[in-house]
Amino acid sequence: MRARGVAGRTSRIVSVITEIIYLTMPLRRLRGALLRLVRRRRAALFAGIALVAPSAWIELSGTPDAWWAEALALVLGATGAALLWTGLVGLRPDWVDDSDRTGD
Repeated sequence: MRARGVAGRTSRIVSVITEIIYLTMPLRRLRGALLRLVRRRRAALFAGIALVAPSAWIELSGTPDAWWAEALALVLGATGAALLWTGLVGLRPDWVDDSDRTGD
């Protein structure tokens, strides 16, 4: 016999939250992999070229494609351009110490 006011099964809210947690885990892993890739300049350069080339071909081909293919090409092209730039220029430092400044 159950106490008064106690649910007989798990509430729907708990199952929805659990589903959201399991769906966001691959996105977090993908983000981590991308952040590790950015630290390696040569790998970032080649990955940027590998993303920019097909997306530029899709965007500039002039043939009408599906809207989702053009959107995906735009997102992958922007990501590839950012990786390409990071591979060429390198990362900025996260902060600059006051003792490193020469003008002060």
